[in-house]
Amino acid sequence: MNAFLPYVIKMLLCSGILYGYYALVLKNRSFHRWNRAFILLAVIASLLIPTLQFAINTAPLPAQQLNMVIVCAYASESLQKAGMDPGAWLPGGLYLLITLLLLMNVARNWIMVTRLARGGQKTLHNGYRLVSHPQVKSTFSFFGDIFWAEDVTKDSPEGRQILKHELAHVRGGHTGEKLFMQIICAICWFNPFFHLLKKELAMVHEFLADKAAIEDTGREEYARTLLQATLQTRLPLMINTFGQAPVKRRILMLFTQRSRYSLMRRIIVVPVVLILGVAIGCQQDLDLKPENIAIAAKSVTQTADDNEVYTFVSDPPTFPGGEDKLHMYLARSIRYPRKAQENNLTGTVFVNFVVDAAGNITQVKTVGKTIGGGLEEESIRVVKGMNKWNPGKQHGKVVAVAFNLPIRYTIQE
Repeated sequence: MNAFLPYVIKMLLCSGILYGYYALVLKNRSFHRWNRAFILLAVIASLLIPTLQFAINTAPLPAQQLNMVIVCAYASESLQKAGMDPGAWLPGGLYLLITLLLLMNVARNWIMVTRLARGGQKTLHNGYRLVSHPQVKSTFSFFGDIFWAEDVTKDSPEGRQILKHELAHVRGGHTGEKLFMQIICAICWFNPFFHLLKKELAMVHEFLADKAAIEDTGREEYARTLLQATLQTRLPLMINTFGQAPVKRRILMLFTQRSRYSLMRRIIVVPVVLILGVAIGCQQDLDLKPENIAIAAKSVTQTADDNEVYTFVSDPPTFPGGEDKLHMYLARSIRYPRKAQENNLTGTVFVNFVVDAAGNITQVKTVGKTIGGGLEEESIRVVKGMNKWNPGKQHGKVVAVAFNLPIRYTIQE
């Protein structure tokens, strides 16, 4: 759950910004096809952008360093028992329960409509199927089926308008998009912006269908038909019904003229999405895989007595006894912080320090991405506690040398 939280925050940020752009720039504008595509892509982008990661290496020159040292912590029995603590699994369990209930509701609506189709009288037409059933009180469409209300005459002017409206839903694939949004909102039920985008997508579907229905008739006549249409029964949310509310917005949209600066309003989303992706995806990350141990370090600095600190020398400083002894010292001295274990924090900590001409360890710090959980503090503590090193030499002269020590923290059961 701790690993999932940063993704959720980024997803909420992305969807909030994209919905804000839609509400301020695109909502109630006449470019309905563009708005429809934007809403669907905004949802997909909000799910994908938080997964982007662009590593930026901002550190300058490389320094002397050893191979990566791996410190492995084994999950203690107390930590394993913590997995049985209700406080550990309750948030995840609650999320899964609510998601399951919402998905079951989507499935129930699907089953209800399919049963209605099986029990009705079906007539095949070109590209759709007309279904008549006594329980259908208001005409609606569901994928390739149009459920026709018995009190509406198909050959009347109103009936022809309603039929063209529902045919636009069928041919536009609007039911599939509604179902997609229903599933997304069931999985991401905690995201209010997805619910708002779902509502707006349903309205855009109605705008598109209304536009198709008035091709051979007047706007005023069609507006009167909309006012007369009322929803007589409760129907599932994934269907498209002619009398879908709010009717006022649909009537106003019928008489809305083409928006000014329409092209500018649409293309401005491109820099918005690019900036959003770069801002969320970019991170300063110097964490490397074990097989790739190169690390950029601080550039050449000066000691207190103005003696030069080298980054590379002909004879680098060494730990007394060699690398094996250093590994043994670290394995014996490092205590994997409990906070890091509890939060399952792993990664590589790069400790940067200077071995002066006398072999003393000075200027100890960490560089690169901060992992947290006390890993940086523990690494600094252990490095500061080292005995004197054998100092480095440059062309036979003892000099101070900047050094990097990568320590990889892992947790195994």
